[in-house]
Amino acid sequence: MIDVIKFIIFILYSTSIFFLPNNKLILLSILINILIIIYKNIQIKNVLIRTCKVLPFVIFTFIFNCILDEFIISIFIAIKLIIVCNITIIYSETTSINQVSDTIKLLFTPLKLFKINPNDIKIMVCISLSMIPILKKEIHEIKEACIAKNINFNIKNMKIILTKFFFSIITRVNKIEEALIAKGYNDE
Repeated sequence: MIDVIKFIIFILYSTSIFFLPNNKLILLSILINILIIIYKNIQIKNVLIRTCKVLPFVIFTFIFNCILDEFIISIFIAIKLIIVCNITIIYSETTSINQVSDTIKLLFTPLKLFKINPNDIKIMVCISLSMIPILKKEIHEIKEACIAKNINFNIKNMKIILTKFFFSIITRVNKIEEALIAKGYNDE
């Protein structure tokens, strides 16, 4: 139940940041993030490194907003995005995949009224979250293979890269399906 409360607070907090006025409340949310990092004994270096990895997305959003809106508003949107990415990183550091999937299962329990099995949703969430590092590793391996074969990792060669990537994904999905069937899980 604590995980459910933590999840709901995380969702409400990260969503509410975008509704904050562009003033001192943003500084308060930054302070809250810092206090959470200190309270949970999370390595600040890890959080900063992972936050820096989302900066290209934030910069792209900032540039896009500069084109569509005022410069000052674009800056505040970029700051809010960084804060939300930061709290998401903090949440992922303090919560395991099993805790997230159990929380989702508990939240979706009322769907039993509509004959939807929350265990199925739990398994889908667990598999989805577990696949993210696998896909990241697969992209890195494809990039290394392209370098070894003297193929540029760019848009021009996307057909080759994506073919290998999707073949690998389909192979992994088939292995997961076989493992689920071997363990006696079926959709009946």
